[in-house]
Amino acid sequence: MTTKDLEQIVKKSITTISWDAIKLLIQPSIEIEKTDSNVHKTGDSKLGGLPDVPLNFVWPSHHHHPYRFIAQFNLTKLATHTDLPSNGLLSVFVADTPEKEYFWGDDGYAKVFWFDNSKKLSPCQHPQGFQQPFISIKLVPSVALPLREDLIRNSLLSPEQMEELQFEILERQCKEMNHLLGYPFFSTLAYDPRPDETWVSLLNLASIQELDWCWHDGDFLMLFIEKEKLAKGDFSNIQSDAG
Repeated sequence: MTTKDLEQIVKKSITTISWDAIKLLIQPSIEIEKTDSNVHKTGDSKLGGLPDVPLNFVWPSHHHHPYRFIAQFNLTKLATHTDLPSNGLLSVFVADTPEKEYFWGDDGYAKVFWFDNSKKLSPCQHPQGFQQPFISIKLVPSVALPLREDLIRNSLLSPEQMEELQFEILERQCKEMNHLLGYPFFSTLAYDPRPDETWVSLLNLASIQELDWCWHDGDFLMLFIEKEKLAKGDFSNIQSDAG
């Protein structure tokens, strides 16, 4: 969705909120869309499967258990309208096991790595032989609004206007709310999941049955990064929540 698309939706469907008030809330976002491809080339964007990593990559572990790889995103084909690196591969792991013994709010629950284009990548097997299917995806530059009143500070929009805005946008998107950047999207939380105003949303992922993803009883996994570190391409400190 472009800013122009969003403006058309608002001006056509929402009469109680001015476009000038809404456009102040717009943030760049990257939509994650599933494709029908069952072929994966090394370095392609995907959910699940095996990670493509450099030769010297050390698989992360948490309390002696290997992390689970959940996604990789090829940033090279994206327009440079965000603070994400303009090239390379972003790879995401979480401290998840079949027994679900780790909590998504724990420090270090998620690990994010960035591999630049100079690295030769190849698929890497899970240390314990864990297998999972993959879903091919494409990344689409977009824009986002905060569709929960919990996410807005010093806004002129009332809770009723936020509810109207959420309904109109989601009704037309028909998305699973998988995206990079933008705003977090959640179902059951009653608070802003970002640690504080110096942190921004990095990744939002819905529960997906075919990948055995069930975040907080079928809700959403959200990853956050400090604004300053994102601008530097430093993914060493990631916080998470789910709901």
